[in-house]
Amino acid sequence: MFMFIQLNNNQYRISRNMLIRLMTDSFVNHRTIVVAKIIVFRCGNDLIYVNGTNWLALGKVIGSSVDVGCLCCKFKRRKGYKRTYGYRNVITMVYFTKIIKL
Repeated sequence: MFMFIQLNNNQYRISRNMLIRLMTDSFVNHRTIVVAKIIVFRCGNDLIYVNGTNWLALGKVIGSSVDVGCLCCKFKRRKGYKRTYGYRNVITMVYFTKIIKL
């Protein structure tokens, strides 16, 4: 079984028993359920293309971490000058468990 989902204007290909990493802007706790729109999924030997928004994927949040990319700092002593470059992203690990039809 595999499926293509769309979440926050990004598309992901998910296989069976696969954790995906999502970039989130807000705080996500372990009780949160992630809902994504399904584009295509396979059920047995049938490939099902979804036209509307009536199929959804439910996912469970496993954990989260902070991804730091190229974080560096310019500094001049006794001048009060400090400049930080780079970014931090909150990465959330999600395990999709169910496909439901509305």
